[in-house]
Amino acid sequence: MNSKNLKLTWEQYGYIIFPDFIDETERTSLKQICDRILNQIIADDKRYENTTNIAFLTEPNYFIHHHQDLLKLLEFIAAPRILSILTQISGQSPLFHNTQYFYKPKQKSWDGIWHRDTQFNAPYSELEQQRMSQMTGVHFRVAFEDDTRLEYVPGSHQRWDTEAELTIRKGNNPTQSEMPGRERIELKAGDACLFHAWGIHRGTYRAEIPRSTFDIIYGWGGLCDWGIPKPTCFADLSLLEELSNTAKIFYQNFIETYQSYWMTS
Repeated sequence: MNSKNLKLTWEQYGYIIFPDFIDETERTSLKQICDRILNQIIADDKRYENTTNIAFLTEPNYFIHHHQDLLKLLEFIAAPRILSILTQISGQSPLFHNTQYFYKPKQKSWDGIWHRDTQFNAPYSELEQQRMSQMTGVHFRVAFEDDTRLEYVPGSHQRWDTEAELTIRKGNNPTQSEMPGRERIELKAGDACLFHAWGIHRGTYRAEIPRSTFDIIYGWGGLCDWGIPKPTCFADLSLLEELSNTAKIFYQNFIETYQSYWMTS
């Protein structure tokens, strides 16, 4: 997909699928890293067996005896092939924010709420719409196994809710499946999907269906001052010297953007 078609597809739908984005070797390697972190977290807190995902996978305590795993994960997050896609769409340098790993719950199954990521800790619509205009947040996720658990309303990233959408999203039953215009995003193992975090979407979670999907959150056009990311491993600035030049520049931008917030928190 050339740059023009990439931007047009993004503007129209708010999501793009990239088939066969990673090969089996890379998929296996990244999955092993994410699974090891997940197992460490569950060993410390069994409640994570029946949740949907873990976040902040770049925390240093996950890599005390696995330093090369951290470098591999950081290089993938800052991979030129990912940053190039984001830059072509935005015309700006993307900013790192966070990581997540989605997995199947051990026993419990449920449907998630329909939401825009801007709505959390935003008690009124005016604040949410202000956030939507302030910057752009996106998810870039890579499926290590087939994943059909994300639903999205195409084009909703470009506008505010219709009356029907708002009734569901802000109503008494935001998990109901009858969201108008919804589409299920289907990924095969190795596929990647970029979607706009401000668009209306939800996850569905099934204990009987395997899932392992790595999700990276980026932004551009401003900073997310209502949800400041943690420094995670970047409290140790010497780590930058072990990274490729592209990754080093990418994470330096992240550090410089949020460092003052970390110092005052």
